Amino acid sequence: MTESTKEAFRRLRPCCVQLTKQQTVQNVSELRKLLEETAEEDVQQLQEYALFPLRIVLKQKQRLHERLTQAVLECMTHVFQHTQVHHWDMLEDTFTQLCVLLSSPSNNGQVADLSEEVKLAVVTTLKSLLLAADSSLLVSLYSVKYLPLIGHAVSVLLALAEQEGARKLRLETMECLMVLAGCHSGESPCCEHLTPSLERQIADSFASFLPGITMTLCRVIMGDAKQGHAVTVCATEAWSSIVTMVMSDSSVGDSQSQQSMESCDVSERLRSLQVRRTEDWCNSTADKLKVLVQRITGAVTHPNWRVRLALVEFAHRLLSRCTKTLQCCTAPLLQLLVSQVGDDYPQVADRCTQVLHRYADEHLGSRPLVELLEENLHSLSTSLPRLMRAADDEKKLSTLTLTHGYLKLLGSRVATLLNSAAHLRRLSMALLQVLELDVTDVKIVGERTPGGGEHNTTSPVPLGSHPAGQYILSGRTKRFRHFRDARVYDLLRQICQLLGYYGDLTLLVDHFLDLYQQSVLHRKQAVLILNHILLGSTGAGNQTHDLHVPHGKQTLARLLLQLYSLLEEYVSPKNWHLPTSSQSEYIDISNTPPDWSSGMTSPLKNSSDWLIPMSSPRAHQISLKTLNSNILLICLQLEGIAVFSKVLGENFKLFLIQSLYPVLEKLGDESAVISETAHTTLVSMCESCGYSSIAQLIAENADYLVNDISLSLRHYSLHPRAPHVLRVILDNSDKDILLLVQDTIEEILLALDRHHEERSVSFVRVLQSLVTAINRWFPSNKGQGWSTESSLNEEANQGPSRTTWAVEGTQSIRDFLVEYHQTKKVADGLLGDDDITDVGHDGKESAEDAGKEEAMEEPDRKPEVPVHVKNVLEVLSRCRHLMSSGDPRLRLQVLDVTCEGLTALRDNPDQLLPQVHQLWQPFTHRLEDTEPLVILKAFGTLCMMGRVCGDFIRKRVVKEVWPKVTTFLTNQAKISMKTGPAYTHTVAHRLQAAILEGLGPLCLQLGVGETEGDMIACACVPYLSARQPTKLQEGACGVFDALVQLEPDAVWLALCDVYCPVLPQPPHPCFSHVKVSGSTSEKSEYANNVTHLLEKLR
Repeated sequence: MTESTKEAFRRLRPCCVQLTKQQTVQNVSELRKLLEETAEEDVQQLQEYALFPLRIVLKQKQRLHERLTQAVLECMTHVFQHTQVHHWDMLEDTFTQLCVLLSSPSNNGQVADLSEEVKLAVVTTLKSLLLAADSSLLVSLYSVKYLPLIGHAVSVLLALAEQEGARKLRLETMECLMVLAGCHSGESPCCEHLTPSLERQIADSFASFLPGITMTLCRVIMGDAKQGHAVTVCATEAWSSIVTMVMSDSSVGDSQSQQSMESCDVSERLRSLQVRRTEDWCNSTADKLKVLVQRITGAVTHPNWRVRLALVEFAHRLLSRCTKTLQCCTAPLLQLLVSQVGDDYPQVADRCTQVLHRYADEHLGSRPLVELLEENLHSLSTSLPRLMRAADDEKKLSTLTLTHGYLKLLGSRVATLLNSAAHLRRLSMALLQVLELDVTDVKIVGERTPGGGEHNTTSPVPLGSHPAGQYILSGRTKRFRHFRDARVYDLLRQICQLLGYYGDLTLLVDHFLDLYQQSVLHRKQAVLILNHILLGSTGAGNQTHDLHVPHGKQTLARLLLQLYSLLEEYVSPKNWHLPTSSQSEYIDISNTPPDWSSGMTSPLKNSSDWLIPMSSPRAHQISLKTLNSNILLICLQLEGIAVFSKVLGENFKLFLIQSLYPVLEKLGDESAVISETAHTTLVSMCESCGYSSIAQLIAENADYLVNDISLSLRHYSLHPRAPHVLRVILDNSDKDILLLVQDTIEEILLALDRHHEERSVSFVRVLQSLVTAINRWFPSNKGQGWSTESSLNEEANQGPSRTTWAVEGTQSIRDFLVEYHQTKKVADGLLGDDDITDVGHDGKESAEDAGKEEAMEEPDRKPEVPVHVKNVLEVLSRCRHLMSSGDPRLRLQVLDVTCEGLTALRDNPDQLLPQVHQLWQPFTHRLEDTEPLVILKAFGTLCMMGRVCGDFIRKRVVKEVWPKVTTFLTNQAKISMKTGPAYTHTVAHRLQAAILEGLGPLCLQLGVGETEGDMIACACVPYLSARQPTKLQEGACGVFDALVQLEPDAVWLALCDVYCPVLPQPPHPCFSHVKVSGSTSEKSEYANNVTHLLEKLR
C-alpha cells in the first residue's frame, strides 16, 4: 500500500465507520465527497473498503428512506465508474442485490414500487457495475449456473423499458440491457474487447431470452409517438444489436460453443434452460423474427428523421451480419432500405444509399437475390393500381418509393427483366392505370384563348432551360384521377425515366405505342409515359446515385427511326385533328392534314370518312369528358414533340418539316390549354435547334409553311384549319415575313370572297391578325396614341380652328375688322380679284401663302402605295361588305378589324379618307344594331375615327350620330336613375358608361361648336344627379370637362340652369340681373357634381 493510499484510508476510515453506525444521507454525502477528492488509483485499492458500508445499507431488511437509497446508489455508481471489479464475490453480491432491489417482493417478475429517481439510480448502478466488471468475471456470470439470475435481470429491465413513463429511465434501462447483452458500443473498454469465446457464451445465454426481448422491444418501437423519438431510436438499436449478437452468421452452429456448454458441471434442470443454437433452431427463430421485422419496418413512415435513420442502421446490421441465418428477412429489410432512398432528409437518404451500394456490391451477383427483387417488383406492380385507388397519400408514396428503389437497385438488369412479357405487361398496365387523367374538370374545355388563339409574342422569346427531366404542361391540366399529391406524380415520373434509362428503348417504345393504338382509354397515359421514358433515356433528371451503369445507349439512326414513327402517329389525322369544342370548324374524328412531310407520309384514303358536317345530328352530341380527353391528348402529344426536340437537340431540324406546321396549327387553336402548350413546344424547339426566337424559327422555315398553307386553301373544305397557321405566322413574325406570305394573303382574300357565308369568322380572324401585325411592324410616324385624355385634348387643340370666332385681344379685333372691310368691298364690287391680297400685320403677303401657290403650280405626283397599305385597303373593302352580316360575332370582329385598319392608315390620308367615306354608311347602321355589344363596339370604332380623322367626319357625326346618341342617353337616364346596384352589371349600363367615357374626347377631336355642345350637355345633365350610378356620374363629369375647353360660357349657363349655388351679380348697376332657373338649395341632387364643375370654371 502506497503512502497516498494510506493517507486516503486515514481520511475514509472515520466516514465509513460513522456510516456503518448511522445510515444517513449526510454521512453518505460526506463519503462521496471524500471519494471524489481521492485519486482513482487509491479508490481502486480501497474499493472493497469503501463499498462495504454502502452494501450493508442496501442489505438491511427494513425499507430504507428513498433519499438514502438513492444517495447510496449514486455513491456506488461513482466508485464503479472510476474503478474495475476484479472480485467475483463483489460482482455476484452487488448484481444480486441490485436485482432484488428492483424486483417486487410480492409479484415475481414485476418491478418494485419505487420512485422513478430510485429506479433510475438502481439501473445506472447496475450498468456501471457491468461496465466495470473484468472479462474473466463475465465468463462466470454468463455461465449456465447463473442463467436464472441473468434472466431475472432481463425480465425486470424489459418491464421497466415497456411500462415506465419517464423517458430518461427508459433510455437508461435499454442501454443497461445492451450492456448486459455485451453489445453496447459505449464507453466501456471491456465491452469493446470481448473475446470471441465470451461473445459466443453471451450469445448462448441470451438465446434463451430472445423471444421476450424481441417482442417487448418491438412493442416499444411501435409504441405511441408521444413517447419521444429517442426511446424509439434506442429500442431499435437494442433490438437489432441483441438479435445480431445472437443470430450472427459467425457464432451460430459453432462447435466450440456447444462443447463449452456440455462441459459445464451443472444440473440437468439448469442445462435445460439454455437453448442449443442449432440449424433447426435458427430456421425456426428466423421465421418468427420475420413477423417482428415486418412489423418494425412499418415504422418507416415515422415523422422523425432520426427514427428512420435508426431503421436504416437496423436493416444494415441484420443484412450485413445475419445474411444466412435471417435470409427470410432479406425481402422486408431491402424493402425498408429501398423505401428510404428518396427520403427528404439527406442524412437518411445518403446513409441508405451507402448501405445499398455496399449490399449490392456484395450480394447482387447472386441469382436468388435478383429473383427476389424481381418477384417483389412484380408483386408491387400487381398491387399498385389497387393501392392508388384505395390507400391514403402516405401509403401511395411508400409503395411508389419501393418501386422506384427496386428499379434503381436492379439497375441494368431492368432490361433483362423487361424482356419477360409478364413483367413488362404487368408494370406497363400498372402505370397506365395509375396515371389515368381526370377529364371531368370543366375548366379545361371552358378556357378559351382571347380572340381565338392570339399570342402577342412579337418580341424574341426568352428561351430558358427547364429543370432536367421536366417539361412544361400547365399544372391546371395535370389533374389525375387517383391522386392529387404532387410528390406522387414526381415519383411516377422518376419511375418512367428509370425505365428509359436502364431499359431497352426500342422495346419500350414499341410496347407503349401498341398500347396507344389498341385502346382510346390508354392513349393519354401511354403518351405521358413515353415522354418520360424518352427523357430518361438521355439521363435527364436521373440522380447521380445510380448503382449500375445502363446497359447501352441507342444509336442516332435507331433513335431517329423510333421518334419518327412516334411523330408520324401523333400527327396523324385521327389523333391530331380531334374536336375540342362544340364550336369547332367541324366535328370530326380527324381531317386530312396538309402534306407536311412533302411526300414522306403516304396520303390518306377516303379522307371524307372522317368528316362530320356541322349540320349532322352528331355534331352537338360530344360529351364534356370526350372534349376534355381530346384536349389533354393533344397537349400530351405536343409535349411529346417538345421531348423529341430535347432528346435530339439540333438533329431535330430533320423533323421540322413534319412537325412545325402541326404545332403552329395548334398554337392558333381556340382552346387556351392547347395554345399555351403549343407555344411551350415551340420554345423548346427553338432551344433545341438553336433559334433565338419563334420569329426566327418561322422565318427560316417559311418557304414550305407558305406552300402548305396555299395547298390547303385550294381544298379548304378538307383543311378548314389552314387559316389558323397563317394567323399564327403573322402573330409571331416580323415584317420580313410580309413579302413571303403576300401570295397567301391574296389567296385568303379570294377564299373569303368564295366562302363568305359559312367560313367568314375564320378568315376575318386572319385579316385581323394581318392588320394588327401591320400596325406592329409599321408604327405611326406621328406617335399618335390610343388613350390618355391629355394627349387627345392636345391633339384636338392643335387641330383645325372652328368656324366660331375666337377673339383674343385688340390685335385680333383689328385683324378681324381689316378682313371684314376687304370682304365687304369685294362683295360690293369695289375691288377686283387681282387687288385681293392676304395682308398681315405689316400689309405684305405671307411667305407661307406664296409657298402654297408655288406648290399648286407643280403637277400632282401621287407616291406609290406601299404593299402593307394595299393589304389594309383590301381588308377594309371586305369589311365594308361584311359589316352588315347576320352573325353578331362576325359584326364584332369586323368592327375590330376596322379599328385596326383605320389605325394602320393614319399616316396615309389619301387612302384613309376615302375608306372612311365608303365605310360610313354601313357603319352608322351598327350604331342602331339590335345587339347592345355591337353598339358598344361601334361607338368605340367611332371614337377611333375621331382620333384619326376628326375634322373629316365632324359634319357627318353632328348630323347622323349626335341625334342617336343624345336620344339614347336621354331615354336611358330615366331608367338608370331609378335602378339599384344590380343595374351596374347589365349591358345597358356598360353601354351608357362607354358612351359617356368616350364622348368627351370625341367632342375634343371633332371640335364641336356651341349648338352641338349644348345638345350634348343637355343629354348629359341628368347623369350629374346623385341618384345615378357612380360610374355614370364620373363619365358625365368627364364630358363636361371636355366641353369646358370648347364652350365654357355655354357650359356655365347649362350648369346654372340645373343648380346655382350663388346667384350671379351684375358688374354695374346699369346691367340688369341675370335670372337662372337652377335650384339654390344645397340638398339638390345635382349639388355635388355641379359645384365641382363650377369650381373648375373659375
